[in-house]
Amino acid sequence: MKSAFQEVKLFISVHALVLLGSLVVIFATDQNELHLWFNQFHNPFFDQFFKYATHMAEGLVIGLIVFIILIYKVRYAIAGLIGIVVSGMVTQFFKRMVFNDHFRPSKVFDGIANLHFVDGVSLHKAFSFPSGHSTAAFALFLFLAFTVNNRKLELLCYALALINAFSRVYLSQHFFEDITVGSIIGTTICFVILALFKNQKWGEKGLLANFETNRNKS
Repeated sequence: MKSAFQEVKLFISVHALVLLGSLVVIFATDQNELHLWFNQFHNPFFDQFFKYATHMAEGLVIGLIVFIILIYKVRYAIAGLIGIVVSGMVTQFFKRMVFNDHFRPSKVFDGIANLHFVDGVSLHKAFSFPSGHSTAAFALFLFLAFTVNNRKLELLCYALALINAFSRVYLSQHFFEDITVGSIIGTTICFVILALFKNQKWGEKGLLANFETNRNKS
């Protein structure tokens, strides 16, 4: 566990500080008032930016990144995929079985406040807590940070996770507490799984290395 932490120490440390500030804000403010405060800060550039940024941790992107890592290290690719899938399943369980009465901003504020919505974004009404996109983003980019072993790229991975998660609030798909808890689930579960796989001996090479070995034998 300790050696795995060293691989993503910067990612987790920065997120711990962000989480601390986020939890203070959540407990010190009303959920609806906080969302209205965020919603007032918008402009055409960010409308388009977050409209597309919100898709960074969806199926095709996840599949592409896992496939790229699979080429270089099979074990890490499998561990990352399991971490992303399991954290997503946990979030979906809470979202649909435990907190299924938590509605999204477009439903909560319907007839109460005029939220700013981005054209072309299909708004969901139910299953708000926790955020599946935030869970996936932090699981995916933690996994990517774990594999790159570069401090600058680790910070970039964290920034991408944060942008993806915040896009859900900007687009009024989620409340701030939804993305905060989603990030905790994604980071925690994916890290634990990566740590369990890190020191195992199988799958050290990637598909590319195996392909070259077989080609040389032939």
